[in-house]
Amino acid sequence: MFFRLLKYDFRSMLKQFGLIWPAALVLAVVNSFTLSGMESTSRTGETVAGVAMIVYVAIMIAMFVTAVIFVIQRFYRGLLGDEGYLMHTLPVKSWELIASKLVCAVAVTFVSIVVAIVSILIICRPFLRTWDADFFEFFHWLWKNFDGNVFNAIVILVELVVLLLVGTAQSYLMLYLSMGIGHLFHKNRVAMSVAAYIAIQAGINTVFGFLGGVFNNPLTRMLEHLLWEADGWVDLHTAFWIMIAATGAVAAVYFFAANYILKNKLNLE
Repeated sequence: MFFRLLKYDFRSMLKQFGLIWPAALVLAVVNSFTLSGMESTSRTGETVAGVAMIVYVAIMIAMFVTAVIFVIQRFYRGLLGDEGYLMHTLPVKSWELIASKLVCAVAVTFVSIVVAIVSILIICRPFLRTWDADFFEFFHWLWKNFDGNVFNAIVILVELVVLLLVGTAQSYLMLYLSMGIGHLFHKNRVAMSVAAYIAIQAGINTVFGFLGGVFNNPLTRMLEHLLWEADGWVDLHTAFWIMIAATGAVAAVYFFAANYILKNKLNLE
């Protein structure tokens, strides 16, 4: 049943972004041609290039704004709003409902970031005359300076992506928990959700600030040592996995708290 929920959420995602993502890439291609030919074009050509760039920037902004709105609406309307009456009658557990929304939210954010990066590379491609040479020169430098161990460099990149995904999940789970807390009130639920989000953020900052004062923040100092004074790949991998574990632990707290509210305290009236 969980995979059916995922299918339903991903189908909704494609309806929202099925045009935005391709549009961003198409406009990137258009801009790559218009910008590369600006030096030899007329005033009209420059105007077209300017308009194309404005439309591209507008699409990019719309893509990320739509992603945030999509994530909030899918959770609030799907589990706390009118659709919640139907969703909570399905033969699934509350944690599955949250997990389905979370996986879809992280996916839409990740794909949007990838589309943004690819589109920027497409636009910049005509201006990088030595793209291929620089590309191979970079890997030659990597091989030379890291004892030929490109594998570890690739693993670091993968760990960075994992950290990004876990961090994104943590941010969205904080939103979910805030909306869940706000829904415990009978009036002004949106305002209460915003207040809960601010309170959670302030509480997290206070807790980490207190721990930093009591323990002189040894974890931060260790991470700084591992990242900036690392003697080898093992130290770097250790630093990344410590950050991933810490971020994941906070995300787990948010997840279980949100699940508790949906399972035991949910009020759809």
